[in-house]
Amino acid sequence: MVNDNLTAKNHTARTRTAQAGTAAALVLSALALAGLAHADGRTMPNVTGRGLVDAFQALDYDTGIRFKDGRGAGRHVLWPASWKVCGQQPAPGTPVKGRQITLTVVKDEERCTDGAG
Repeated sequence: MVNDNLTAKNHTARTRTAQAGTAAALVLSALALAGLAHADGRTMPNVTGRGLVDAFQALDYDTGIRFKDGRGAGRHVLWPASWKVCGQQPAPGTPVKGRQITLTVVKDEERCTDGAG
């Protein structure tokens, strides 16, 4: 009876592990498809004036992104939903494969110094 209980517990654990692996694969697949729907992965989209979350969705997921505080205060983005993009490097339409992207950002309630957003 002890062996039957251990066998049943092992089977349950393997089933849960397989289900978790399947769920993780589905989530990653959905994220990959969402990325393809928002970015072509070849050229830089125009994200100036957009909210930071929206800008993330427009960029390819394997792109390196650096943030620059548009107020020059060296602040860090801790909550992307409360920031907007005032500037970007490279310019829209530039090939981005393997390039670092720099987004100049300010908090939503602040004005961009260059007139964007």
